[in-house]
Amino acid sequence: MKRLDILLIGASQAMTDLAQELEQHGHALTRSGAAQSTVDLIIDDGFIGAGDFCAIPHLHLRLGIGAQSAAGLPTLDLLCFLGSSLISRVPIGDEPSGNGQVLRQRVLTHVVDEVALLVSRFSRNADHLQQASTVTAPDFERMENLLFLDSLAYVHRLNHTANPALLKQAQIPLIERLQQSLIVHAERPALHLGERSISYRQLHAHSRAIQQRLLPILEQHPQPWVVGICLPKSPALFASILAILGSGAVYLPLEPSHPLQRQQYILQNAGALLLLHDGEHPLSATMAGLDVSRIDSAQADLSQALMRQRPALDAPCMALYTSGTTGHPKGVLLSQHNLAHFTAWYADYVQLHAESRVLQFSSLSFDSSLIDIFPTLLTGAELVVPDDPQRRDPLQLVALIRRRQLTHAFLPPALLSILPLEQLEGVQVMTGGDVCEPFVIEQLTRQGTLHNLYGPTEATVLITARQLTPGDSNRSLGAPIANSQVLILDDDLQPVPEHTVGELFIVGPGVCLGYLNNPQQTAERYLNLQLPDGETLRAYRSGDMAKWGEHGIELCGRRDNQVKIRGFRVEPEEIERCLRESQLYRQIAVVIDPQRRILAFLAQPQSNDSRDALKAHAQQFLPDYMQPVAWTELPSMPFASNGKVDRKALLELPVSVQDNGPKCLPANADEALLLEIWAELLELPVSDISTDESFFNLGGHSILLSRMLLRLREEFGRSISINRFIELPTIIKLATLVRGTDDSAVLSAQAMADAERVLEIEPLPISRMGDVHKVIVTGANSFVGVHIVEALLGWGASEVACLVRDGGGQTAVQRFAQSLRENRLEHLDLTRVRVYAADITRPQLGLADDDYQRLDREFGALVHNAANVNHVLDYESLAADNVEPIFALLRLCEGQSKKVFNFVSTLSASSTVDDAGQVLELPAALTPPIYIRNGYNLSKWVGERILERARERGVRVNLYRPGNISFNSLSGVCQPHKNRLMLMLKGSIQLGQVPAFALNFDLMPVDFLARFIAFHASRYSPDHAVFNLHNPEPLSWDAYVASFRETGSEFSLVSVADWQQQLGRVDADNALFGVLGFYLNGFEEDIGDISLIGHANAEAGVQQMGAHYPQKSPALLSRGCAYLKEINFI
Repeated sequence: MKRLDILLIGASQAMTDLAQELEQHGHALTRSGAAQSTVDLIIDDGFIGAGDFCAIPHLHLRLGIGAQSAAGLPTLDLLCFLGSSLISRVPIGDEPSGNGQVLRQRVLTHVVDEVALLVSRFSRNADHLQQASTVTAPDFERMENLLFLDSLAYVHRLNHTANPALLKQAQIPLIERLQQSLIVHAERPALHLGERSISYRQLHAHSRAIQQRLLPILEQHPQPWVVGICLPKSPALFASILAILGSGAVYLPLEPSHPLQRQQYILQNAGALLLLHDGEHPLSATMAGLDVSRIDSAQADLSQALMRQRPALDAPCMALYTSGTTGHPKGVLLSQHNLAHFTAWYADYVQLHAESRVLQFSSLSFDSSLIDIFPTLLTGAELVVPDDPQRRDPLQLVALIRRRQLTHAFLPPALLSILPLEQLEGVQVMTGGDVCEPFVIEQLTRQGTLHNLYGPTEATVLITARQLTPGDSNRSLGAPIANSQVLILDDDLQPVPEHTVGELFIVGPGVCLGYLNNPQQTAERYLNLQLPDGETLRAYRSGDMAKWGEHGIELCGRRDNQVKIRGFRVEPEEIERCLRESQLYRQIAVVIDPQRRILAFLAQPQSNDSRDALKAHAQQFLPDYMQPVAWTELPSMPFASNGKVDRKALLELPVSVQDNGPKCLPANADEALLLEIWAELLELPVSDISTDESFFNLGGHSILLSRMLLRLREEFGRSISINRFIELPTIIKLATLVRGTDDSAVLSAQAMADAERVLEIEPLPISRMGDVHKVIVTGANSFVGVHIVEALLGWGASEVACLVRDGGGQTAVQRFAQSLRENRLEHLDLTRVRVYAADITRPQLGLADDDYQRLDREFGALVHNAANVNHVLDYESLAADNVEPIFALLRLCEGQSKKVFNFVSTLSASSTVDDAGQVLELPAALTPPIYIRNGYNLSKWVGERILERARERGVRVNLYRPGNISFNSLSGVCQPHKNRLMLMLKGSIQLGQVPAFALNFDLMPVDFLARFIAFHASRYSPDHAVFNLHNPEPLSWDAYVASFRETGSEFSLVSVADWQQQLGRVDADNALFGVLGFYLNGFEEDIGDISLIGHANAEAGVQQMGAHYPQKSPALLSRGCAYLKEINFI
């Protein structure tokens, strides 16, 4: 194979990905410029015409674009030309999700694979490209360069919403269409208030009478005119709205029940010229106004039109004030076109017509009132307005709906949760602004129609709609409305794939003009997005987090609702959603108070023990830091005037907070100083910290731990053993360590108890063994896990069941696929692999019942590789992940069919040693690990003890104790960012000084380790079932470190003492920073000599495989270092 000099031309992401791949193959890459005589090959991404640089082999990459597929994306072919001859064509399969980013990522993978293959063949045979056969291709609609892929990322099938007829209809200003409707439907009922009916003719006359009093006042001032209106619901209110719009002014509604100070602020902020009122408004004495309550329709000059002048489509016509994050409301300015398009779409969507009767429930100061009023009046339908007693009393409201035979009603979710829903049969119900309780969705979708409408005021009321069906999630938003698009973007404003959480951006005719008299906030939230193809989109940044899901867009919470509690980011919506899923109460709301306490409010229980049942539900499904500290039952939720749950009112209610016992106070000056340091690091009030509480239970983590230990060196002039602290991570323990008075190791009482816990299993006879060629793998998407899957397939497993958690906005399948890509194993044949969405900490491993039963019934081997690998957290923090699942997996292994239980432990959990200090290859002793007893090692020892007791009862258990797991021997792939030793080494290289040791250094290639585990996973020999899996082949520390010099790194080897003197220079940019605490007081067992580790069983197991331990050769080290350099780790 010849090393090639390759010139890559083009700015697409495909060229960047290709460069990384070809560099890994050992080729030299140049990214731009004219061809040099030394260049062996030129590759461009579509910007260079065929025939250029013809003296040098030149590959031109193109995309053939075909017709749109059923999923809404174009069909694509990857084309590779040599000069003008097509030598390779790769058809790209349809992308069923319709997500352009997913398709783009697939094409990029094909580009890298196909071109790398062609380059590889060319490097072996200089004539390969010239000898390649010409390929035929179909006629494409067009051809594109590879930059087309970057634009494709912004395409999604749900955004194909074009409706030209609706856009044409929206070219007519709202007020012009309203005027036409008032004339056409003159004799029909327009309003029903109380028991009074108002016809369109009467409403038209009344509005002109008010307008003819209003207009002379407005004409004394320059435009734009902003007119406030604050009236109870009455004919005069609706006539005044039409009068303002007909005058060409901006309609500014105010809610009479809101505080006077808020109303005054809105009027002043909006620059309102006058206020329309009923003669009783307190502000009528201090600002210009017009009392419309005494204006009679008979006073109108009916020869005058309501619309005095046809407004421009971009002219402002309405201002709605919403709650602002600064404490002041902010005014959203809507244009004629915004309202014209929205009203035309909505009337069509819910099929409004002249015979419809529509409930007008919402306050006029909220955007949901636009759903009720304008579409109804535009279609000649009747608007039924409940009076205040009817709005406040659910039974009276339902009686009105039944009596007037309403066809359409927008009702907020909080109100729906307390209505007798059976009384709404036959009514089209619309809801939005908040999430519905699950039981509301179930009942209304089974008896009629329920639409979930989502959107902020800033996008003209709504942007998505979905007609819900039984079983739908209450977070399901559906799809964008006509002529509108939703973009879900990551922090870099790049589109996200399916099931990945990002921020929701809105594009389309609903995007409003901006915030009234607030250019700064307008610039922050209304953005001009530049697309790769040069197009500019005006978009509203919603602040809502969402993802593309199976049934459309799924809401995931608010970016600004996150609160930090005990070091963790918490969203109240996530807690609320979990509690609602229990369906134990008709209404549930969760708020977080200024003291960062989580408060749950509950109304209308389903049974007498609902509260206790809900607490148990929370304990089962929510982590400790997300548990509410107060559970308050209410007769019903307080509502804000917009119909949503009034969360501010909830925060003002008295609550009874669970008493977790008295806080342990500092007993001396050292403890008091440590308390202050913890409060500062953990961002907690001193009063929230007890001196006997775990650092990690309060939200501590590795970086904070390093900062704390550095602070201790400054304050007390000494370093402490991190591992002694982790054994009992409290202020009381820490004070003894900094004083030097601690002389006893403290072991976790919970760990000792868990190790001896009763086993609730009945081991099966050997005759009940399942199929050992069918293997279950937990943690299959981890670094070791994917290599185990690869090895199982290589040894001939007939089926591998991969248990993977959904998470990070990705499904289990996506997480597994991503891990394959990251570990360069995408070539695996997955026909014998099935990925199951699972969570082994939950009942039945979080599996669907049918899936669990099948695995239980058919499979004969389990590899338990999943673990929370964290060398900082204490045992109590890790037990739920690392110990509890073992009991559930034992039940699976001795359920319907017997299975071999293969447990991946760690050499650091070894607990048996002979008199000469040799670490023995025996089951776990009754005493804890002989190495440091941090929480992780302790959790593995507890696991070994549990399984040894199970083995004594007849369970087949193989125990694997890996040492220092290193890079893949073929590809060099590793996970240095998750390896403490690698972080220490990188940080030392950054310092220019690496500690020197005289020892034989362990290095076990991950692929060899995986092959060993996979080979023995279906076998069991009771006398040879424990394997110490270090690599006994020789390698000095000096030789290992020297391999890093060959990558160009410069450093000197120094004594450990001299090296530790340099640690004061470590800052947040140094790789050592997050793991510094482990090295301030020595190396503990991080770097140990492997000559004292017994491995007779493992050595025999290697021979049984027909293999040898891998040599720690320069070639192996070189591959690992090359990968580290490629990913910019070194």
